[in-house]
Amino acid sequence: MAVFTDTVTVFQKQATGYKRTVVKGCQWSEKIEKKLEGGKLQTVKTTTVTFIEPFLLDLSTFTEEDGIFCGNVAETPTNDKGSRLSDMIKRYPKSGIIRAVNDNSNRDHLKNIKVVIY
Repeated sequence: MAVFTDTVTVFQKQATGYKRTVVKGCQWSEKIEKKLEGGKLQTVKTTTVTFIEPFLLDLSTFTEEDGIFCGNVAETPTNDKGSRLSDMIKRYPKSGIIRAVNDNSNRDHLKNIKVVIY
């Protein structure tokens, strides 16, 4: 029995385009936080994706041009209008840009890497 059952598609910017990697057996988790700030209600949505062994990606080299999508996304971003990574993120509500990586792969039990996107 698998611990995590979600599938994500990761696009990592390369010199010649984007590298597409589909990872099965991870966990997609969304958090919505609301707070009152300056008399206005502010809503912040944060998504974390938890990867467990075996690690198929090297997330230590992520950039602001790398994105993660929930599910198996067949299309790949290009530099053409309508097909850029930002355009794809608008079309897929469960997606985002990688903002932080928390590497816990040195743990003795449940080695994992958590990625924060928004």
